[in-house]
Amino acid sequence: MYRVAIVGRPNVGKSSLFNRIIGKRKAIVEDIPGITRDRIVAETEWNGIPFEIVDTGGYLEGDDDKFAEYIRKQIEKELDLSDAFILVVDGKTGLTPADIDIAKILHKTKKPVYVAVNKLDNPNKENLVYEFYELGFENIFPISVIQKVGIGELLDKVVEDIPDYEIEESKKEVKEKKKEKKEGVIKVALVGKPNAGKSSLFNAIVGEERAVVSDIPGTTRDVVDTLIEWNGNKLLFLDTAGLRKKSKVDYGVEFFSVGRTLETIKKADVVVLVIDAEQGATEQDTKIAHLIQKYTKPAVIVINKIDKIPPNYELLESIKSQVRNRLYFIPFAPIVLTSAKTRKGIKTLLKEIMDVYNQSLKRVKTGQLNKALQQIQKLRQPPTYRGKPVKIYYGTQLEGKPPAFLLFVNYPEGFKESYLRFIENNLRTLLGFEKAPMKILLRGKDDKKGEMKNKN
Repeated sequence: MYRVAIVGRPNVGKSSLFNRIIGKRKAIVEDIPGITRDRIVAETEWNGIPFEIVDTGGYLEGDDDKFAEYIRKQIEKELDLSDAFILVVDGKTGLTPADIDIAKILHKTKKPVYVAVNKLDNPNKENLVYEFYELGFENIFPISVIQKVGIGELLDKVVEDIPDYEIEESKKEVKEKKKEKKEGVIKVALVGKPNAGKSSLFNAIVGEERAVVSDIPGTTRDVVDTLIEWNGNKLLFLDTAGLRKKSKVDYGVEFFSVGRTLETIKKADVVVLVIDAEQGATEQDTKIAHLIQKYTKPAVIVINKIDKIPPNYELLESIKSQVRNRLYFIPFAPIVLTSAKTRKGIKTLLKEIMDVYNQSLKRVKTGQLNKALQQIQKLRQPPTYRGKPVKIYYGTQLEGKPPAFLLFVNYPEGFKESYLRFIENNLRTLLGFEKAPMKILLRGKDDKKGEMKNKN
């Protein structure tokens, strides 16, 4: 789907514009959850044309801020993923060095850029937009997010520039999602490197259950979709081509051609990462797992071909340990041992797929969540920020999947990554999310305009 990212320095109104565009105050929506704590993605439409809109973290000025480098890296990741950009600037403040820095980066992408000059609440101030032509972009729009002025004209131009083939693909994708949601179909992507046994594993699943409903043509040449029924559930398996390792001739650096598998992972409800038991988790497997982490996808790790391993308990546990240690960044994904040849572990795999899927849909009551947050803070004293202890006032679970929790705190910047991991790990245990990915977002207590303040 055509993807538009909102970028800019802090406090120019990016998140407010994002919320206006999607028509909601919440910064997490159902279909496509945020990739990181400072990038939030939603599907929306304008004039009947669907597209993805992305809210990014503020581009921080200077190198003294400890989060500046991290946020720049997150924005740079979005440069590859997005098809166009809305650069939000502050019309009251005027042109700043940070605006110029961001513009230089966007020029290098050679992708469409629309400059939204925000905070022009008075029509008499529209002449303030002219200095922003120095950024070198043709499309400059005076807007006021608060007054809801100029946003329509901005979006008119954005969708006007979307290629016809992108519009058709996006509409097709929306239609398919509505149909699948109505029919209750669970999309399961089988991913992994070549010869890990993905296709054999899929054939074993189909052969074991004898319940093939239909063969659906793949959305790409490399993806085969087949729908099966198991225990009253409809599972649409997406069997992808293996991710192969390639080399750049100029630099000799290995990289993956991940386009098709990336799209398959994005559309899946559950991702099954298939690993060869004889090789264990390799660098290729690690890169695929990073995609699972990036898109916050529920996942199951399958160690396949155990029929080729001596039936030794200690050896199998050693292989599991190696896989878990190498893929430590997706600790929520359960590990299943299978043999496509003997069909061992197939029913366990299907059960785990349903378990992780159901956990990704799970919701807890606000009272239960806040009781857990109180327990967690008692277990380990929160860190201090500028000499003062950071505090969690209360939390709430946001709509959508996977589970996302918005915590209202006194100092979002004071929550270190290690403490956030501590919170996440304990929420899993206390609330029963052991097998589901989880997102934790922070918002300051004085943030009244709905601007999401993320830790990173």
